[in-house]
Amino acid sequence: MTTDAARLETLAGQLIDEHDNLLSSLIEQRKKHNLTQAEIAERMGVSQPTIAAFEHYDANPTLATVRRYALAVGANIEHSVVDACCSIDESFEAIVTSLSGPWPLQRDDVSAPRTSWVTEGTVRRVSVHGNG
Repeated sequence: MTTDAARLETLAGQLIDEHDNLLSSLIEQRKKHNLTQAEIAERMGVSQPTIAAFEHYDANPTLATVRRYALAVGANIEHSVVDACCSIDESFEAIVTSLSGPWPLQRDDVSAPRTSWVTEGTVRRVSVHGNG
């Protein structure tokens, strides 16, 4: 694995860890306040099994659902974005290009293809999908 690929792989792992920590902290908040899953479900307007699924270890809720759950348990979520990918003399585009070829997306071109990360073995690569 190249250094650039390893760096992106590490960043992906950190993002997953942060996601897991956020959900765990929200569940801890519910328990700290002695709230049941049924009470949270009622506050959110969903069923108790929906809350159980949210709290399951492999849940992947939307950001909107995370916010609704946070509100239901009386928690505030603080967001921050940190450029952890590139040093001053490198660009994200250069790193991605070294892994997958030319960067395909131009921000001012709405007809440009979308990009997304897919797993190919242990290396994350950029794949291109047509809009639609």
